[in-house]
Amino acid sequence: MNILRRFLLFLWSLGLITVAAAVGVCALRPEEARFSVDRLYKLLTLSDYFWWLLLAAVVLLLCGMLSLFVSLAKKSAPQQIVIGKSEGGQVNISLQAVDSVVHRAALTVDGVKEVKSRLNAANNGLGISLQIALPHEMNVPETATAVQTAVKEQLQMVTGLVVGEVTVLISTVEGKSYKPVLGHDQKITQNMPEE
Repeated sequence: MNILRRFLLFLWSLGLITVAAAVGVCALRPEEARFSVDRLYKLLTLSDYFWWLLLAAVVLLLCGMLSLFVSLAKKSAPQQIVIGKSEGGQVNISLQAVDSVVHRAALTVDGVKEVKSRLNAANNGLGISLQIALPHEMNVPETATAVQTAVKEQLQMVTGLVVGEVTVLISTVEGKSYKPVLGHDQKITQNMPEE
């Protein structure tokens, strides 16, 4: 898509240069401008090139709309965070490096098998959303709290970043399947596979 955008912007620029040159000729040589405008009118209305010129106009219009869209599009979030400033300059850390620290910290908690994360750099600190997989025998609330604590402490120690919030979602409980214990008025709404 990037190559297509560049090509369309090139065509748009070429069209603008052509229009600017035509306006410049009209301003500097009005007699030739009248002749050129008459000739252009005949070319547009009486020639076989009408459809090609109309196509060129549509392409230039689309290129203009694309350049307007690109210029107004929301800029992507910064891929780095400032973690320190001094007289010699500032120290930045990439979100990829922060994500690496988050994964390692979460995996240090007993029972955590898999971690997926999403980082959100905000003014009030770094927001972290984690999805983790646990074995079936783990205590979910205790493990989730341990993950939150481990991630916050590790990030503070390694990067000095203020962590605003660590949200933990238990996405998978791995291990043996089980049958729910039902009362006499309950129905099974989902079949649980057995090993």
